[in-house]
Amino acid sequence: MIKSKFNSSLSKYQDIHKGQSAIIFATGPTVKQYTHFKGSEECIKIGLNRIYDYPEILESLDYYYYGSHYYIDDTHRQKIDEICSIYNFISLASAFEEGKSHGEIRRGNITPERAIELGSIPFENNLTHFTNDISTYSTLGHSIVFPPLQHILYMGVSKIYLVGCDGGFTNGIDSESQELLFWWKQFVSFKDKYYPKVQIISINPVSLKGWFDEDIYT
Repeated sequence: MIKSKFNSSLSKYQDIHKGQSAIIFATGPTVKQYTHFKGSEECIKIGLNRIYDYPEILESLDYYYYGSHYYIDDTHRQKIDEICSIYNFISLASAFEEGKSHGEIRRGNITPERAIELGSIPFENNLTHFTNDISTYSTLGHSIVFPPLQHILYMGVSKIYLVGCDGGFTNGIDSESQELLFWWKQFVSFKDKYYPKVQIISINPVSLKGWFDEDIYT
């Protein structure tokens, strides 16, 4: 695990959702198949990046995570600015990596200064290690889905539903999807070590079929 000097503000979230269930909405194609299920209304809801393309989901969110391509894609930036000003969710931005701000890295991701201006909480990622203590160590990044997974586990949930987590398998297997699948495998090992009692359920899984406690198709 890699220590972070930027994530200490996240300590207030430890166990705040203890025993609750959560839904993480990624934006793979299967998110279009999502329908409400028994108990879904009571779940904590987390949306990622371009989930703003699905207004019904967007309006239900408790947390919103973003960061990549903020300064590269004008439409994406405008949508983030808009929803962060309108909706009442808690927004968190991937704004640091490996001890540097994205302003220093200059890869087009949001800077911590801009994230704060939008009312978001900037946090730090790394490229090698997951963590079960997000206030002391940086979270593994690589994909926007992994930081909120580490965060929501830290928040104490007992069950996580995965929606739209298709592993990048939209146009067949390529190097990018293979890398993402590698990090999903690392996540399974991390989760089993630190959170063995937490149940994970995949909704309409594609590449993650059979990986977790249960698969549900709607």
